[in-house]
Amino acid sequence: MSAEAKIVSSIVQEYMNRTKRSKQRFDEAWKVMPGANTRIAVFMMPYPAYIRKGEGTRLWDIDDNEYIDFNFNMTCLVLGHKHPKVMEAINKQIECGTSFGGPTEHEVELAKRLVERIPSAEQVRFTPSGTEAVHQAIRLARCYTKKEKIIKCEGAYHGTWDAIDISVFPTPEEQGPPLNPNRVPFSKGIPKGVIENTLVVPFNNIEIMEKTIKKHKDELAAVILEPIQRGYEPKEGYLERVRELTEMYGILLIFDEVVCYRVSRGGAQELYGVTPDITTLGKLIGGGFPVGAYVSSHEIMKQFSFELPEGPQLFFSGTFNAFPLAMVAGAATLDVLTKDVYEKMNKLGEEMREGLAEILSDQNINAQVGGVGSFFHIFWTKEKVVDYRTLKTADTRCQNYFDLDSLNRGIYYRDHPNVSAVTTRDDVKKALEAAQQSIETLKPVIKEISPQLFQ
Repeated sequence: MSAEAKIVSSIVQEYMNRTKRSKQRFDEAWKVMPGANTRIAVFMMPYPAYIRKGEGTRLWDIDDNEYIDFNFNMTCLVLGHKHPKVMEAINKQIECGTSFGGPTEHEVELAKRLVERIPSAEQVRFTPSGTEAVHQAIRLARCYTKKEKIIKCEGAYHGTWDAIDISVFPTPEEQGPPLNPNRVPFSKGIPKGVIENTLVVPFNNIEIMEKTIKKHKDELAAVILEPIQRGYEPKEGYLERVRELTEMYGILLIFDEVVCYRVSRGGAQELYGVTPDITTLGKLIGGGFPVGAYVSSHEIMKQFSFELPEGPQLFFSGTFNAFPLAMVAGAATLDVLTKDVYEKMNKLGEEMREGLAEILSDQNINAQVGGVGSFFHIFWTKEKVVDYRTLKTADTRCQNYFDLDSLNRGIYYRDHPNVSAVTTRDDVKKALEAAQQSIETLKPVIKEISPQLFQ
């Protein structure tokens, strides 16, 4: 029997022994939900642990297994679970009701906090999700510039809607030449006419970005970027040059900071000193509730305004836009996130990155450790990860096995591993001890399936 079959089988069996009630629920879910879930990002093999509750940095599943959380609902819960300030705010609001057919003062308060913090923000519009924030931001850019095409980067995820759900995870057979990536729909059902208006370039390659912008300058409404894409940083000067090019040709620059807003008080744009025209937000600004937002200048946001002689040019609404519970939870969250809290999170993130790198080095495994601020991640590849194609050299089997074995040891990672404002040094210490044990256990498997990591 191979090392992979023997060791991984043992890890899977231990997990199944620990999560019998989750297996029952998973089997029931197959009957009433396609794929047994409505959130593909939380699916895992053999099945996910069903979570019962969370408090601080801890999670408990329905089998009463306890985990130290380093996921925090895909980075949403930057203050951890059930933070007292957030709970106080939402309990006070619940006494007044949950939602209404009119505005509340709470959306004004959250908007004021965002405008005060984010360099690109003069005005704000709220949505129920980050996907809808990106959707509306691109529609806004098209309306303002009166152009239709956009540029996005290969491997960037900006939500699940037609115009942007392209070249998110293209296979090697689909992706095309490195310097001229194909436009590959992530899902079936995206019209060809939509795909034609979305151009794809490699992240961190300023030469290709510049060539594409210059070629299509008269058709481009916007360039949309995650300033930090999937945990790897922009190269020095990359964001600055994209900003110069978009300004030169009258193209709007959109930063998708739904995930990376947490790297500093003013987000990645403050960290790198590059101010976009529009910024999309989500996750942490709702304090654990569904939320999205986009911010921009008064001039660009006029497209929504009744002050225009011809009236508003864009008509977005939504029953749960500026949902009151999300507004009060978001405001409470931002109030807790002082400069000192960011410094603490970023320091703990650095300790996780350094600790993981040391463990891998001690085991003579040439994998990469990435992340910025409070994010950390192991890339199971020898290659320095700077874009989607170098990311795809990583062995996802190693990642999946490591995550599953970590669950057995009480550490919950999944996507976007991060530390929170309430993560402690003891949490980090326990996570690194568990990581060392997991990597030692998996070393024969890694040698077997990814021998290049030992060369």
